[in-house]
Amino acid sequence: MKVCALQGGTCSTSIEENNELITKHLKKALKLYQPDLIVCSELMNLPYFAAVQPVNDTFFQYAEPKDGPTVTHFAQLAKEHQIHLIGTYFEIEEINQQKCYYNTAFVCSPTRGVIGQYRKVHIPKVSDATMVTDEKYYFEQFGNAGNSFPIFTLDNGLRVGILICFDRSFPEAWRSLSLQGVDLVCVPTATYGYRKSLYTAELQVRALENNLYVVGVNKAGKERLEGEKIERVNFGLSCIIDPFGELLESAGEKTWETICATIDLEQIERSKSRTNFLAERKPNTYHSLQESSV
Repeated sequence: MKVCALQGGTCSTSIEENNELITKHLKKALKLYQPDLIVCSELMNLPYFAAVQPVNDTFFQYAEPKDGPTVTHFAQLAKEHQIHLIGTYFEIEEINQQKCYYNTAFVCSPTRGVIGQYRKVHIPKVSDATMVTDEKYYFEQFGNAGNSFPIFTLDNGLRVGILICFDRSFPEAWRSLSLQGVDLVCVPTATYGYRKSLYTAELQVRALENNLYVVGVNKAGKERLEGEKIERVNFGLSCIIDPFGELLESAGEKTWETICATIDLEQIERSKSRTNFLAERKPNTYHSLQESSV
């Protein structure tokens, strides 16, 4: 199947305007590539507000329920254009009269509507000369972060997993998906700063050591909200990587670039015939080490 990565660009604070902009570029990708799956970047229809210091409660107004306008709109697009679509949004859910917030991705099928969603598990708080973020305030303090790594089966049987941005730096998350037999891991990101130099290499290594395809979809371009201490430039570099860890396609640093490549399940089997990393694991050894770790 053909997979497209839609590298996001600079966003305003209007979700409606941003959804229209994403839709325009999504339709361009459809016309150009005729893909089976399109994957969007992290928090695709909002500027990256977690970089604002000090934290600002006004951003909670942009959170939507899973049946809100963003998910509904893109599910309809998937049906209308007969494609699979992975989008992202700032989610709110009320549990026992408590409002909980999540950094969420959702998966749409052309025939089954919204088939599920993934909530970001690893929530960063970083203070560095090149990166400042406090996602914990928005996605952990007022609720729970995600706590599972679900697999989504597309209409053609392809098994897809999702990791969002910071999740990509935890080998345990990748292995959790790999052990469930995933074929493709999609990684929506909105990353900048010191993470640039190893962005592609990190994803290549994860593809190689798990014998699977990876689609990394970053934002690109400058965004600066009131209260941000440093200029934030999302560096793009969205990429599609095969199970041997080889780059199939790579974007540059321009906003709204789109790349496309073909997923061939036989390549997964070929990579395993060379080195099947799952078959060489030593779970009993790891278990004893993990039990004694802090």
